[in-house]
Amino acid sequence: MPRTTSLSRRRLLAAGTGLAAGLATGCGAGAGGAPDLDAAAEVPTGDVTLDWWSFRMATADGGDVRETLVRAFSRRHPNIRVNLVEAPANTDITRTTLSTAVASGAPSPDLYMGDVAWPAQFAYNALALPLGSLLPGAFWEGFPDALVRALSFEDEPYAFPFYIDQSYLYYRADLLDKHGLAVPRTWEEVARAATAVRRAGDADMGLVLQGAVYEGLTANVAELVADAGGTVLDPTGGRVTLGGAAGERAFGFLQDALADGVVPAAVATFKEQDSTDAFTGGRAVFLRNWAYVWGVVEGAGSPVAGRVGVMPRPGFDGGGPGGHGCLGGWCNFVNPHAAQPGAAVAFARFCAGEEAQMIIVRDTAYLPALSAARASDEARGSRTPTLALAGEVRLVARPTQSPRYPQVSKALYTRANTVLSGGASAADALAGARADMAAALRGESL
Repeated sequence: MPRTTSLSRRRLLAAGTGLAAGLATGCGAGAGGAPDLDAAAEVPTGDVTLDWWSFRMATADGGDVRETLVRAFSRRHPNIRVNLVEAPANTDITRTTLSTAVASGAPSPDLYMGDVAWPAQFAYNALALPLGSLLPGAFWEGFPDALVRALSFEDEPYAFPFYIDQSYLYYRADLLDKHGLAVPRTWEEVARAATAVRRAGDADMGLVLQGAVYEGLTANVAELVADAGGTVLDPTGGRVTLGGAAGERAFGFLQDALADGVVPAAVATFKEQDSTDAFTGGRAVFLRNWAYVWGVVEGAGSPVAGRVGVMPRPGFDGGGPGGHGCLGGWCNFVNPHAAQPGAAVAFARFCAGEEAQMIIVRDTAYLPALSAARASDEARGSRTPTLALAGEVRLVARPTQSPRYPQVSKALYTRANTVLSGGASAADALAGARADMAAALRGESL
């Protein structure tokens, strides 16, 4: 059984000199000096202990899958003890605390879980060990391209894959059946079905999604742009590509959906929980949301349990094949100043490997990152449809390849929200988003 300790935010902050000081350097190795890649490449043979900053990951029977993973790793490396360091439940606190500690050169934690949106930012600010020289190219071929791109900065990976989250379209199967409507395969069909059910008085809302002024709207827009055949940034993250026919179609869909009552006016204030509540409360026909929501809509006490279907998101009529889903999830970063870099790399690589990824498939509701695990018989035969369908989703990364992603995201979601709130036309919002994102990439404050 791994030992679990609590490393308080105060203790980590005491090791650092402040987030601002760490980020001000912009690049370089930080206070702890250049990372020791030679040490990171060697798995230690003597007895060592590494600290893994992570949060509890529930299993189907109420356990913690981290303990299962540590035990499995220990069978291969009995000399390496993995100490679980409990991370805060709040992602923003986790990011700030880790950034402060690592920027100061703190050697602990050796390994830490982080959001898949962080790699470019953490790489740019020397907060993660570069992995390009430590792993063969074949290692990365085992994972979805969108995930590898999200974990990389300037063509070098800075984090190990761990688990994925992705979005789906949930729908009221009972209401579609009642009105003789087929499961929609395009957004135009979604709009028509939503309108038919609403007009019949069987739902107050047609489609609900995450339209508030926050990063969740960035994910929604990135998906719609991909559905229309476009992108938000170029592969390097240095140039805005949002625009043209794809941008017009994505922003135009949001404008038309609001004007036609397909999405409610309140959607401009909705985050994940708000949209989920509207759907599980029986008020909406369709819901765009993340994989975890299946457990909510089918959970004990859900008024719509047993009446919901789920599918990969549709595409646009006459467009590409659809099935896009925004990439979420968490990965493992190695502290560039780690006391045990070789042990940290070994454990992170194990967590990304087949044995650990299949443990995730069999024991949890999390979605594996490894393509072979996503396509395995166990995954495809799962009674949890979000897992069974995982391999069919065409993953779309948010515009995280820029180290200025927070500013780029803000520029995008702020302008997109003006469409959903009725404050701007699709054309004006699209032009504004392009200009604001370009300014963000130049380092200009918004």
